[in-house]
Amino acid sequence: MLSRAVARGDLVSAEELLLRSGHAGINRARPAAAGAVPAPLPRPVALEKACPGHEVRVATPAGPAAYWLLRRTGAEVAEDCRRIASEYAAVLKGARQRFEELAASPGLCHVADAAPGDLLFIDTETCGFSGTAVFLVGMMYYAEGGLVFEQCLARDYTEEGAVLAAFTERQEAAGVLVSFNGKAFDMTMIRERCAFHGIEPPPRRPPHLDLLHEVRRRWRKDLPNCRLTTLEQRFCGRRRVGDIPGSAIPDAYHRFVATGDAGPLGDIVHHNLLDLLTMAQLVVALLTGCGPAG
Repeated sequence: MLSRAVARGDLVSAEELLLRSGHAGINRARPAAAGAVPAPLPRPVALEKACPGHEVRVATPAGPAAYWLLRRTGAEVAEDCRRIASEYAAVLKGARQRFEELAASPGLCHVADAAPGDLLFIDTETCGFSGTAVFLVGMMYYAEGGLVFEQCLARDYTEEGAVLAAFTERQEAAGVLVSFNGKAFDMTMIRERCAFHGIEPPPRRPPHLDLLHEVRRRWRKDLPNCRLTTLEQRFCGRRRVGDIPGSAIPDAYHRFVATGDAGPLGDIVHHNLLDLLTMAQLVVALLTGCGPAG
């Protein structure tokens, strides 16, 4: 009876048959009951609530410009961040070894010869691939016994230049830059967008350790893939729940700019923070020779 009702286009009868058999029915709009009050739309989430921070002004070739700065301590990012920071500092302080002993790339040897506070971890969020805006530059470093996270956010497309100018200043002062696929993606995007805004590259470029290259060289035969979330599970024992996928980030940012609703932006910021934290743990694994869990 159901198939005959559907075949002749009688959706009302078909839905009644489904309801009798315990199904939820067809996705078809029901007319509102007379006098019914429509459910209120969710209220937009303010930027200050979703991403607490403050405005910072910086000099750019186009003149003074502003961006939004978020600063977090490790305890605000993850419950076990204090332990991670202690392990990271202990390994970095004891990692001064000769190049031959490490049998590693120059980038990893620069890291092994650095103090914990010399490393600047970076991770960008962009509106897509080459030629699109960089709207978030996340940074992490070790200071005063813990990991500190700073994220430079463009509240709309016009603030990209300010974000890039702020990062360029920090880049020049770093002892070693650490990224995940940063040589091919993050730093390439930053250089392209800096050129677009007329921002000169820093006079000094620090050594750069790209963790993706190191992981592939060391463990590619032991892992199903070298994606950061896979490494996070196998090396850090951490699985993300409700994390926004990278492919959805550009659309989420465009919606924020269009509507002012910062709810999805909070998910992007958290995603960026976890990426940075995982990078610190990968540095520890590389310097200690700790392999992935089975």
